[in-house]
Amino acid sequence: MDGIRLYCNYWNGSRMKNKTIEKIGFWILLLLMIFSLCSCGKKPKMEMTVLIRMMDIQDLWFREKMKEFEKENGVKLNVVTFDKVEDVKKMIELELKSGRKKIGLVKTAYEMVYPLVENELMISLSQLADSAQLEKDLSEYLPLASDIVTIKGEVFYIPRKLETYLLFYLKSKVTDALENWEKDKSKIDELLRKANGYGLPEGYLLEKDPDQWDFYDLLVLSYYWANHPYQGLKLPRMAHRGKEYAGTANELYTRIFESGGDQKDILEMSTEPVVDMFQWEGFFVKNNLYNPGMWEQSWSGGGIWKAISEGQVFLAFMHQIDLFFIHGGSDPTMTGYLKEPEDLGIAILPRGASLELNSDGTPKRKGAHKSNLYGWWWGIPKTSPSPELSYKLARFITNRENQIEECSRFGMFPVRKDVLEEISEVSSEDWKRHIFEVSQKQFESGTEPTPSISSLPLLNQNYLDAWYKIAVEKKIADKEKIKSILEEYAGENKKILNLGEAER
Repeated sequence: MDGIRLYCNYWNGSRMKNKTIEKIGFWILLLLMIFSLCSCGKKPKMEMTVLIRMMDIQDLWFREKMKEFEKENGVKLNVVTFDKVEDVKKMIELELKSGRKKIGLVKTAYEMVYPLVENELMISLSQLADSAQLEKDLSEYLPLASDIVTIKGEVFYIPRKLETYLLFYLKSKVTDALENWEKDKSKIDELLRKANGYGLPEGYLLEKDPDQWDFYDLLVLSYYWANHPYQGLKLPRMAHRGKEYAGTANELYTRIFESGGDQKDILEMSTEPVVDMFQWEGFFVKNNLYNPGMWEQSWSGGGIWKAISEGQVFLAFMHQIDLFFIHGGSDPTMTGYLKEPEDLGIAILPRGASLELNSDGTPKRKGAHKSNLYGWWWGIPKTSPSPELSYKLARFITNRENQIEECSRFGMFPVRKDVLEEISEVSSEDWKRHIFEVSQKQFESGTEPTPSISSLPLLNQNYLDAWYKIAVEKKIADKEKIKSILEEYAGENKKILNLGEAER
């Protein structure tokens, strides 16, 4: 307005005779005033933070998708990567205390699903859509993926992906073992006789079909590979995750499920399936059958990929996405970790069998080809500047088009019904189809999630501590000694569970 006033004063006192110039000046100032008023009234874009943790190339893909959503919805999205899954809780709590309200969507790991809800940090989806619309939306996802995050009758998360373990192996190295392992049979028998008083199970043969393998087949394979030089080097060639994190705890829970255990066994931590799992772990470490890089270099999945590329690992337990990265080629930047990608072999997990045998040479306990079920979900925290927009974003990133692209490029196991039904068609290469087909076979063979408790991170740590002490530090394979040590950790479990916290 000051600009107009100044111009009016100038207009009245002007001695300029050129009326054309005066009129031009007037219209210029008028336009400037209108532009100024419009600019002052323009609202800034809403800003929202999205918390994620992804592989680098998947992270890049995700950020490009966020740009699409920004353009379509007039919002600014800040994608922030967290380091540990437990950090999410701290980040939300800090923001609530500050009153900023920027974190709108969180990629949530299974072990954090319940703690975040228990601490009243998340918004129930029923608050964001009416019951009919929410039922319609959730009907697009696998019931298993939604059931896991249904807490006290309310759904708190949108499914992102499910994960099971599969057995990775190198076909050429398995062929070598199949053709030559019997040369070492007497040595393997002697090794086992010291542990179970018998040796290999009566009538044992190394199965040609990897889908039929059990723990004894893993023993035979790992013994053969560890005692014969490859590239001039004798080295244990079997591995699983050994880093002190949830991934390793999930490996241990998987062995318990394979050994015939369930969630109750995991919580009690002193039952036969748990003891069998620790006995095998101690036996493999004691007899130099696990690659020591597991604990010496704290291998996560990426550490095992690298070891595979260096010829240090021939067999491991991998998720679907691991296998895509190991093979390579599904994304221009995924170079793979195998010199010969066609050498990649995949099977369902081995059946558990006790190290302890009956007098007739049969395992005292047999388990199942079962895997731990893991997953990630999109959660909307109470810090969201717009919960409705957060919900829209979660639905956008899990829509059919985006999930097909993410699954076919990175090996993510789909949680959408329509994508799972067409996964063979959307996977253009045979090796991709094979991974998804074996994954579905693993689901049919059996999967089970770890206990649904808010203190799962503490439970994980308790198992990791026990594993490091029994298997890595003391290398104990004696059943009675393991049971004695587990009494201490089972007692700690009771404290963690707080006399009934396990009930959902």
